[in-house]
Amino acid sequence: MFYEECPPSPGLQPFVTGLWFLRAEPQARYEKILPGPFAHLILNLSDPYRLISPPETGIAANAQEAGTGTTRTEAGSTEVSTGFYAGLQRSYLISENPAQLFNVGARLTPYGLAAFTSQPPSVFQNRVVDAETVFPGFSELRTHLTDAEPEQAFAALSTFLHQRLRPSYRADPRVEKATEILAQEDVAIGVLAKDLGVSPSTLERIMMRDCGATAKAYSDVCRFNRMVNQAAALPKGSVPGRELLHLADYYDQPHLIRSFRRFSGYTPTEYLQVVQSYGAEYATFVPLEEVTS
Repeated sequence: MFYEECPPSPGLQPFVTGLWFLRAEPQARYEKILPGPFAHLILNLSDPYRLISPPETGIAANAQEAGTGTTRTEAGSTEVSTGFYAGLQRSYLISENPAQLFNVGARLTPYGLAAFTSQPPSVFQNRVVDAETVFPGFSELRTHLTDAEPEQAFAALSTFLHQRLRPSYRADPRVEKATEILAQEDVAIGVLAKDLGVSPSTLERIMMRDCGATAKAYSDVCRFNRMVNQAAALPKGSVPGRELLHLADYYDQPHLIRSFRRFSGYTPTEYLQVVQSYGAEYATFVPLEEVTS
């Protein structure tokens, strides 16, 4: 696997946290992509692959086919050929991979989308859409980057994003601070709102306006994301329930198991068995040999 990141230029901050480049052979035919605290804009430079949503969410089934980036193939699945935007996710998504992976992408803060479009972020929460519906012209990058090395790909993507920044747009500093804190620690929303000098209802409103998710929903995703990254690094032989309960600060084991299954489709024990067989680097992109209903 070859993976490289580069920081965004100052003009793209704080809306973009990083640009990344990936060339790899997939570990398995499928991978389960677990929810995290960022949104992603991705240019696919490999053969098409298929996104499959869990039956209860319909994430991929909601993908839009405008332009050339995605094609509806069957209920609950979408073929991705060029570019797509994945908003904040509240459940896992499954990818059926091509023989070789080759992607370049930008990792956006939860409020980053508003810097590039006036479309409300809530429209894209828990959805994967053709990038052309949000970033017109994005698929054209593919014709210039089919054999690109990281430096060329980063330069092209950075230039593209700079050209689409909304003039004079500024993020709400309260939303910036709230997302920064929630990504790092579990804080009661009432306490966080008080620290920011607003009411809980105001915090929820501005988070929904700028991120497309409430503070509580975003906090839950961040807590899960921290937990799985820590869990993936646990030594073999750890007792999943006890160890994860301590890591995630859930109030009881049944609550932990319900939450874990909702976000990942796994019980804690199942997750540890799979991820420990592949390694901690697959904490949120979990190799999957087959898809079961």
